[in-house]
Amino acid sequence: MKDFELKVKLYGVRGSYPIAPENGTKYGGNTTCLLARTSNHVVIIDAGSGIIKLGKELIPEILEYKKNTGQSFHITLLFTHTHYDHLLGLPFFAPVYMPDVHMHFIGPATLGVDLEQILRNTVTPQYFPVSMDEFRSGKSFANLNENMFIYFDHSNPEPQFGHVSKDEIPEDALSIETMKYYFHPKDGSYPFKITWNDQSIVFATDVEAYVGGDHRLINFARNADVLIHDAQYTLEQYKNFAGYGHSSYAMACDTAKQANVKKLLLFHHDPNNSDEVLEKIRSEAKKLFEHSELASEKWELVL
Repeated sequence: MKDFELKVKLYGVRGSYPIAPENGTKYGGNTTCLLARTSNHVVIIDAGSGIIKLGKELIPEILEYKKNTGQSFHITLLFTHTHYDHLLGLPFFAPVYMPDVHMHFIGPATLGVDLEQILRNTVTPQYFPVSMDEFRSGKSFANLNENMFIYFDHSNPEPQFGHVSKDEIPEDALSIETMKYYFHPKDGSYPFKITWNDQSIVFATDVEAYVGGDHRLINFARNADVLIHDAQYTLEQYKNFAGYGHSSYAMACDTAKQANVKKLLLFHHDPNNSDEVLEKIRSEAKKLFEHSELASEKWELVL
């Protein structure tokens, strides 16, 4: 038995593209990747460049699991959306090359194209030398929509699906609720709410607020223990990038305050923002919402 019931950890916190360490950041230079896991289930949200390190960390556990059980190790990979910075790490995620792994890919169809086809397109020979069919792991694909939730129970290694209009989330399960956010170009994005017992973490990247706040998102995040919210821009930067699908830190703080969350992690840092700029953002954010922090690749929540 592992020494945790739930672990949530950030492996990538940047937006747009990864940056090299020499460009200056103690908060992390990788693009979006979040781990949420119990002792029995591994769930990853987004496959930005941060997933590469995570994949390497999982290898010993995968090998030990195979040795002890003789069964496949299941990993569920959810996508908020499929823009490049959220999937560029997938071809370098070591477990997809391991035959003792089964990958469950879950994410939105975009502009009428199924998730499976989108992912296959990213590793066609014109772009990458190893195709999806050459990944040695087992694979299954499911399109995501806002009327579904995903949960994981103790007796089944695979993700289970429910429909919000007819199914209830089992009380003792790790669950992930979905919400469609419509205003990220070109076909929106999906915030997720991760719930385990009485703890909830809302992951809302690539969202752009507006005057008065997005009340659907505010209600979705209501009373969450942690809200991880897009805060890519300073107030001055936002003037040049309104409509690009990302928020200023002030928008994130407003959502956190209205939703009455316990902690806000400012996320999806602009790759052009140095640590000095990020720390100024944090200082200004704390004036608006006291419990604001900068998302960092060192951040984790262990229960």
